[in-house]
Amino acid sequence: MDYIPEMLEAYNNKLKSQLYGLLCEYERGRDWESFLDSILIELEGFDIDERTIDYYSLYHKLASCRRLNYKYFRKTIFDCMALLSRGEKEGE
Repeated sequence: MDYIPEMLEAYNNKLKSQLYGLLCEYERGRDWESFLDSILIELEGFDIDERTIDYYSLYHKLASCRRLNYKYFRKTIFDCMALLSRGEKEGE
C-alpha cells in the first residue's frame, strides 16, 4: 500500500508523541512497560510488505528498552524519534 506523505507524517507524529509519553511514564516510575507493549503491538500490525529497514530498526530498538538503564533508555527513545523524523524527510 502506498501512503500519501501527509498520512505518513501524521502517523509518525502520533508515534513520536507515544514515544515521548513512554519516556515520561518511565521517568515518573509508572507502568511504562505496558505502554511500550502497546506501541510494539501497534507496530506488529504493519504488513510484512510495508516493513522497511527503518521499521525493523525502530521495532528492535524499542523491543530492547526493557533491558536498558535510564541513560540508554532515554537515548534510545530519542534515537527512535529521530529515525521517524528522518523517515518523514525521505518520504517527501
